[in-house]
Amino acid sequence: MTTVVKTEPQHRGEFLVSEANGSLSREVGTLSSGNVAKDGRVVKLVAGELVPATGSNASGVSDEAIAGIIYGDHDATAADLKGVVYIARLAEAKASAVVLHGVTGGGAAAATKAVTDALAKLNIVLR
Repeated sequence: MTTVVKTEPQHRGEFLVSEANGSLSREVGTLSSGNVAKDGRVVKLVAGELVPATGSNASGVSDEAIAGIIYGDHDATAADLKGVVYIARLAEAKASAVVLHGVTGGGAAAATKAVTDALAKLNIVLR
């Protein structure tokens, strides 16, 4: 008999531990063209559109106008994608399931702290 092992992928919103009643925690925005954002990715606002957060900018590590955490997988490679839901406030999220930034190596720890602090200002707590 052969044993079959199946791995279940992450489900939409699996990064959430809790959120406010109704849709109070959520906002809808436009993902800027040329970007792909997977469920649990921290996003920032640039010129009114959502883009994945990098955790740093030209002046060093900062919170980069963090907007929240993307809910679901979204692909705006070809054009702006409207109607993208993101968690903008009043929520708890699993730290292990949230992608904070793209910074690696030197500066990653500072970037993690900056993004985590920015989320905390939105009342989004990583557990």
